[in-house]
Amino acid sequence: MGRRRGRGAVPPSAGEATDGGRPLLVSGDGSLLDELARLAAATGAAAEVVAGPADIAGVRRSWGSTPLVLVGDDCADAVARLQLQRRGGVVLVDRVGGAGALERALRIGAEQVCSLPADRDRLAELLAACADGPAGAPVVAVVGGRGGAGASVFAVGLAAAAAAGGSRSLLVDGDPLGGGLDLLVGAEHVEGLRWADLAGTSGRLSASTMRDLLPSVRRLSVLSWEHGASTPMPVPAASMQAVLSAGQRGHDLVVVDLPRRFDAAAESALNQAALTAVVVPTEVRGVAAARPVVLALGRLTSSLGLVVRRTDGSTLDPALVADSLGLPVLATMRAERHLAESVEQGLGPLRHRRGQLGRACSQVLSALGGRKDARS
Repeated sequence: MGRRRGRGAVPPSAGEATDGGRPLLVSGDGSLLDELARLAAATGAAAEVVAGPADIAGVRRSWGSTPLVLVGDDCADAVARLQLQRRGGVVLVDRVGGAGALERALRIGAEQVCSLPADRDRLAELLAACADGPAGAPVVAVVGGRGGAGASVFAVGLAAAAAAGGSRSLLVDGDPLGGGLDLLVGAEHVEGLRWADLAGTSGRLSASTMRDLLPSVRRLSVLSWEHGASTPMPVPAASMQAVLSAGQRGHDLVVVDLPRRFDAAAESALNQAALTAVVVPTEVRGVAAARPVVLALGRLTSSLGLVVRRTDGSTLDPALVADSLGLPVLATMRAERHLAESVEQGLGPLRHRRGQLGRACSQVLSALGGRKDARS
């Protein structure tokens, strides 16, 4: 089997594979190499191959540019004789394990030993890290200050506004009792993954695979719940974390709609969020209901802001709402005509980007961009 040259990359300095690069597979054992190649293909990683000691010089040429090196136990001695500079992301792969394998791993500077088939999932996780891009997309959490505040509509509008602007957006339904965000965008009949397919998932998901398998409408990917289930399946925190992390690697923006009662999954989402928007109407009771929600959020995240929805007939000023809740106003909006009709028809709430909802979404996206710039 020949060797395929790959593109350059910065050599990793830690034990994990660096996102976004081609792994190097080194082995003269045909069956082992085939199994590693199948794992790489399954995770979407286009691997380079050095097929045994006769081609071992290829290791030297790619040692500093590949994010991950998987060295078969049969080639450990040959790699050790190259006396290459120590680096991260080197793994010894064998079929037996034991003290001998550990000794050979130390000689080549490998940080871990993986055996097949026992560590197949671990190897797949490392290879998936090479296939996916960096996890740079921000997560925005949206929470209603009270029931019926319009948080779900705003979450859909925010993700749709980003998609309309050319971004790859992912909308995640974090409320199992919310009725399903796919209904708001007309995706309830679109084939694809639902939470029932991912609720038992943990660890690293392939960003490209998840993106390709999720329902998508108007360039907006949606992860929602199965309709008709008598009791929605709760999402473990590890599953929420895995989904949002994959979403960050495979999209430009991730928006997650959360319930007002924060379970472990919601807390996981808030921990990953770059910004949390609390939707509050200009009503005295609405502000009073939002106060304990804001206090609870303050214990989980520090990046909070308000989206103030002006209600008909209310004279309560958004600045007073902000002062009462101790949070800055990210955006304000008034009621928008025909919004309910648009949602009922499966057209989504964002019919006009220059409408009240569209302008408010643009304001929040601008605020998010400013916060990203401040952190960079």
